[in-house]
Amino acid sequence: KGRGRAVVRIGREAPRRRATMRGVEGRVGGSRALGVGSPRVQRPKSQRGRSRAPGHPARQHGARRGGLCLTDSSVGGSAGYVGAGAAAPLLDNEAEVNATIDAILEGIKGTDSGASVSADKRKVIDGNIEKLIELSARQSSPLDNPGIFANYTVAYTSPGPTQNGAPAGGRFRGKLGRLLFRTEGLYQAILKPNLAKNLVTFWLFGLIPGSIGLTGTFVKLDKSTVKVVFERPRLTILGQTFGFGPKSSVELETPAFYANKIRIGRGSRGSLFVFTVDEKSKRPKILKQMDREPTKSAFVFIGLFLAALCAFLYTLQRQFGPKPLLLAVGLILAAASVLKKGGIVDDSQSEIKEG
Repeated sequence: KGRGRAVVRIGREAPRRRATMRGVEGRVGGSRALGVGSPRVQRPKSQRGRSRAPGHPARQHGARRGGLCLTDSSVGGSAGYVGAGAAAPLLDNEAEVNATIDAILEGIKGTDSGASVSADKRKVIDGNIEKLIELSARQSSPLDNPGIFANYTVAYTSPGPTQNGAPAGGRFRGKLGRLLFRTEGLYQAILKPNLAKNLVTFWLFGLIPGSIGLTGTFVKLDKSTVKVVFERPRLTILGQTFGFGPKSSVELETPAFYANKIRIGRGSRGSLFVFTVDEKSKRPKILKQMDREPTKSAFVFIGLFLAALCAFLYTLQRQFGPKPLLLAVGLILAAASVLKKGGIVDDSQSEIKEG
């Protein structure tokens, strides 16, 4: 009788186990469609219901629940993906990786993307970033992970030892730029097949909304580094978009990437970047700003605006004398210095000379 009960119990549990495997397979980010993880293997009837030893190879599967696995792009995406049927080792430093990510995300809060942080705090944050890079040394090519294509918030930047100016945002993120063009947000999008878009949204004089953006294409230099060649900067102000300034290029390494959590970037001059995916970066308003194209009507608008500005300055001088006029002219010249070359600083984006 006992044997008969065992047969009945195993027979009942087998369909439930197969359903569980199908559920897990569906949860791993549609892994079969992306070529991620291993296909489900039908076990022989003679082996169904048998317990597996803790070290059994069948447990080393991309569908491990809650862990950072080398084939898992939805939880960690820590090493891109391995071809179907390949054995995928689990991260043995998973707890330390998660703790370091949490420390980074907590440390960068309230830093204005790295612009407002004390030297001591920056040292701690940068140390945690370097630690995460070291812990992620086992990753294969993060650039081959499909999860890398996403819209990001530039949550933190730290200038490298040879960096002159802000690592992201150019002159718009310098002291004068942040004073006149109050930053609302910093964003980056990586889109298929090889598009990169950078965007800074701001409020000019704290009153007029606008943005400055760069759109370019990238080529892979090695397993973790790309070179991006950008078109001319695009300035949007009062709903009008202008293209001006030089083309430029940058090189950016991605030494650590955990999908839906954090992406670490390192520039050619040693600058560090922390990219995160949040609701702000997914807003339709931001995506629309990234896609804006310069128009001919924008130059007609700028002509009318300059004419109106001259009339305003003339009236200001007639009504209040030269002092308010000089102040207004000073503000205009200061804003123009930030807009020079589309806000590009030679050390943040390398200007491409055109013959």
